[in-house]
Amino acid sequence: MIDRRALLLLAAGLCACGSSSDTPPATATPTEGTTTPEEGETAPPATTESPSGEGDHATTTTPSAPRGTPRVRYALARHVPRAELRQDDTLVLDMGVPGAAKYTIGGWRTRVGASVHERPAGQPEASASVIENVTGFVIVPSDAPGPRTLRMRARALGDGRLTVYVDGETVGLARLPTDGTYGVVEITIPAERLHVGENMVQLRIPQTGVLPRPASEGGAISNAGVLIDWIRLGPATDPHASEQPPSPETLATVDGSHARLSIPDGWTLGYTMEIPDGARLRGVAEGEGHVEVLALRDGHEPTSVGRIAAGSFDLDLDALAGSIARLDLRASGELRLTDPTVVTLDGRPTATRPTIRNVLVYLTDTLRADKLHPYRPESRVRTPNFDSWAHGAAVMMRGHGQENWTKPSVATLLSGLFPWEHHATTEDAVLPADVQLLSERLGREFHSGAFIANGFCSDRFGFRQGWDTFRNYVREGERNQAQFVAADVLSWLDERPQDEPFFLYVHTVDPHVPYLPPEEMLALYDPNPYDGPVDFNRDRELLEHVKSGSLQVNERDREHLEALYDGEITYHDVHFGSIMEGLERRGLAESTIVVFTADHGEEFFDHGSVGHGHSVYEELINVPLVVRVPGVTDEGVRLDDSVGLVDVLPTIYDALGRPIPDDLSGESFLPLLLGQTADAPRVAVTGFMEGWRAVNVGRLKLIQRTERRVMLHDLVEDPDELTDVSADRPIAVRYARGLLGLHLAGVERPSRQRAAIREEHLQIDAETRRQLEELGYAGASRAGVAQPH
Repeated sequence: MIDRRALLLLAAGLCACGSSSDTPPATATPTEGTTTPEEGETAPPATTESPSGEGDHATTTTPSAPRGTPRVRYALARHVPRAELRQDDTLVLDMGVPGAAKYTIGGWRTRVGASVHERPAGQPEASASVIENVTGFVIVPSDAPGPRTLRMRARALGDGRLTVYVDGETVGLARLPTDGTYGVVEITIPAERLHVGENMVQLRIPQTGVLPRPASEGGAISNAGVLIDWIRLGPATDPHASEQPPSPETLATVDGSHARLSIPDGWTLGYTMEIPDGARLRGVAEGEGHVEVLALRDGHEPTSVGRIAAGSFDLDLDALAGSIARLDLRASGELRLTDPTVVTLDGRPTATRPTIRNVLVYLTDTLRADKLHPYRPESRVRTPNFDSWAHGAAVMMRGHGQENWTKPSVATLLSGLFPWEHHATTEDAVLPADVQLLSERLGREFHSGAFIANGFCSDRFGFRQGWDTFRNYVREGERNQAQFVAADVLSWLDERPQDEPFFLYVHTVDPHVPYLPPEEMLALYDPNPYDGPVDFNRDRELLEHVKSGSLQVNERDREHLEALYDGEITYHDVHFGSIMEGLERRGLAESTIVVFTADHGEEFFDHGSVGHGHSVYEELINVPLVVRVPGVTDEGVRLDDSVGLVDVLPTIYDALGRPIPDDLSGESFLPLLLGQTADAPRVAVTGFMEGWRAVNVGRLKLIQRTERRVMLHDLVEDPDELTDVSADRPIAVRYARGLLGLHLAGVERPSRQRAAIREEHLQIDAETRRQLEELGYAGASRAGVAQPH
């Protein structure tokens, strides 16, 4: 039997902080004859080992656990798809389960996507990933240099002759069965072809076939190549080579409010995370045997964290603080871990849920986060109205857009879908009618209004859906500076039905080219005379000419260019302030959630270019995301969790007290504002067309260029993203790229129910193109795709 007092102590500690996951954090209800410990009561003694990793691992006893309010950082049993699986010295890739997306970039450009469950005649059942082509790619990590043996249980649909490549070089040939049964093939990868870290394994056969599937599972796959059940990478001799890996259902079970992890004897689960200061691994163990906990970090020898035996455990991880570490849990015997959780003891009180009546989403086009003082206190840009307002709001320090130009980014903000889901990603793309904007979702219960100063977010491109009032200043040929937008917004607030709640979307565009601030605003940042070529009155496509190299600019020109941009931000701040003051004067501020953000940033030679629409570096995708929730954020708070524009819509639903629709791709971050925590590290995923994907998680930023090239930046050590450290940090690369794959495959939100959305396009007429060019958008020179500045 499990130690009930230990379980109650654990539960009392964990329930002191919340979780923003779909599953509530671990809790326990006291029964007659038991008592729940007070906050800060010590847990039972825990057996640990020295964290030195050297010499003998003498066990020590922690006399009492540190006091403090626990804050959940990683609930391991609730996130098995994030874990790596090993048996003895062999890495095991179970390809038919959701966690396989870690090794296929979620199917993006690897051609490994759909999964099937089969029971071949006379053979063990198989859950397999399908290569939907003659060739596909699987990322196979290795902790040791070659030679190693790759074993794979698979079958082919067409021709079974298989060629295996590693990082583009042939390493072996094999033959797969084509009669519907699965076979195990072995390929020895020589030392010169296998390196520590991730290896791109390519599988190729000469011909595909048809894989029948019921319509409920997506229908038949006409170009199925190889079905992969599992892959093992280990030593030449592997006594377990033919064993099936344990299923996710076997590894983790949820029983009411508790989650249990059962690691089979001889197996290891590895969880990677950025270890926070003061972290501890806590839980309750029952059964026979023990679990060794080892920490693996790039550039360090493996470190022993401690040994878990039956009873409650509390292992100190503080020696690993600040590092990206993989915690390997190696099982000997049959031990079950209840609620194994990484916690810190810095939890803050949880706020009560707000009562919100109205919604205001305010987007300033092309605004870099680091121009604002909450993000960079030393910024020279003057925004007194924004600064004052932000003192009573939550500043999401790691907010990210999901694209680097306006149309797809705003479509994501208003729909809660990723750009590759709503498909409004090209110059001629229309937001499909199948995509519901928040204006449609709230329906007749809210009086809605949109005031938009960018021509790409117009009726022409599908953004008119669901609004009671819809103004696009560019399409209407009206002046689109902030002062005119603000005046219309304030009039609308007065003229709307006063007995109805409202949803208001304000989209200003002043920091977007052409940069034409008032002279007094420009003088704040460039008071000196200037007569150079940087003049948007003469040339609306000036940035395009700088990008292409047809206009050369010197240091003085660059100085003047950025001063123009900064002046636009200060000009805009005056009118942002008038709208916020207008809410106050009308008595609306205390019943309105306000989300302030941008669609993307702007480059000023950070990586050799200008404008936007060309990369996924932070100057373009790290956007301001500041949220005021009355009664919740009044004292101001700064949060470091990674969040995205895709998360805004579910957050609004959450703030309104409404169930979050299952077909949204984002995740509410309202629990973070209330003082709760995510039960696993949050990530923000970004894309640019079909050739780039990026993921931000904590201090890490990984950029994936097609399926082959990867770059890793540590934004704490290298905030300007000038140094690619991917070659030196294989564990960090594996962690970030694995999370990218899981999110691209939708594994983190398995409850989503959505029909496929078809792309829609139009022929841009001459008048619309003229209007866009007036805004500074150049003609399409990238395969029909706009190059926004």
